[in-house]
Amino acid sequence: MDLGTDLVNSLMIHLGVTALLLWPAYRLVIRAGLPRRWPLWLALPLLGPVIFLVLLAKTPWPVLPVRPPKMHPRERLKRERAAAQAAASE
Repeated sequence: MDLGTDLVNSLMIHLGVTALLLWPAYRLVIRAGLPRRWPLWLALPLLGPVIFLVLLAKTPWPVLPVRPPKMHPRERLKRERAAAQAAASE
């Protein structure tokens, strides 16, 4: 094999791995509240994933508000009734 074929094969493997990693990386930065363009670092051969991981590790992540708990509708109704009874008995 010559150098050109090896280089093309390496780049094709890199493109395949990058395509597999872009969606999970994008979801990660969206959920963490970080800049949406960061997963594009993965497209750089060799150093791209390292840069992306260093950015994730060294950047302070924003503190997002706590999500309200998801309850079954019956459980929510039960809690609302209990709160109403407690308020009525006071």
